Amino acid sequence: MQVLTHIKREKLYWLSQIFGWGGFFIIQTAVAAYFVSFSWQVIAGYANVTLVGFILTHIYRGYIKRKQWLNLSLTNLAVRISLASVLIAMLWAVIVLPINSYYFPVEEDKPLTLGIVLVITMNLSIVVLSWSMIYFIFQLFVNYKQSEVEKWQLEAAVKDAELIALKSQVNPHFIFNSLNNIRSLVIENPEKARDMITHLSGLLRYSIQFNNKERVSLEDELEIVQNYLNLESIQFEDRLQYKLEIKPETLEMMIPPMAIQLLVENAIKHGISNLPEGGLINIKSSLNKDHLIVEVINTGQLKEGIQGTGIGLRNASDRLKLLFGKLSDLTIKNMDDRFVSASFSIPLNK
Repeated sequence: MQVLTHIKREKLYWLSQIFGWGGFFIIQTAVAAYFVSFSWQVIAGYANVTLVGFILTHIYRGYIKRKQWLNLSLTNLAVRISLASVLIAMLWAVIVLPINSYYFPVEEDKPLTLGIVLVITMNLSIVVLSWSMIYFIFQLFVNYKQSEVEKWQLEAAVKDAELIALKSQVNPHFIFNSLNNIRSLVIENPEKARDMITHLSGLLRYSIQFNNKERVSLEDELEIVQNYLNLESIQFEDRLQYKLEIKPETLEMMIPPMAIQLLVENAIKHGISNLPEGGLINIKSSLNKDHLIVEVINTGQLKEGIQGTGIGLRNASDRLKLLFGKLSDLTIKNMDDRFVSASFSIPLNK
């Protein structure tokens, strides 16, 4: 990437150098032709001035890069640019004036005085100073844009690292709960334990397949959720019931993997498992203007201090914010004296 950027900057420099000095030659020749006369001497004289200026500024640029002037403070840079402009102008005048005297012979009544030489040198120093200002302003702009790109690349890398860290937290937590359920049935009901292992293998397959993705379709996520609920219903028997109220137009919408599963897991852990008679889990999806709304409703009550606790809820919330920013929202609240609602929204344009 840095090599490609360097090549592009070199190409842009040469294009700017060629077209810039080409424009300088055209303007100077046109002005001279207007006030004096258009002749081959005018073309040759200003071609000489332009060519020498082209070469000297290119050498000047190499010196700037070797001495790393871009790292200097503004005051030191201004002093160096001013001094360099005068010195280069003097060298420029020393080179071009003797050559141009061939094209423009000095008239006896209009000798080339020191005053004229100083005026020419001053004009040339203004040209060099202008070149310097354009060059450094462009370099500062390019460096600023490059720093912006590096900043966004760093933020993207941090975001990816955070997502990987969150996912690595989710998997052990989920496996731990599932293995605890299997352990409780190994002796009591080996057949059910085998069924749970079958469901668990399906869940782990999903985790391996989709956990490296930032987003999955709602349809894929619901498939894993149903496998999870089937797995849990073996342990809870008739104490756990669930239903889905999913709008068909939402099935292809993209959401963070395991987002709904984490909410369902939280509903069972903090709701259904605490009720002797068990309860119901209802999963809904709908579209509200430019947002996808997903809601998990479960029997139970949200106790004080539960909201925002638990690694599952924190990870679900963090994933939403990392992927969709402030436009996403995860909330959990008591709907009434019987049910708790956990819902999140995702902007469709993201």
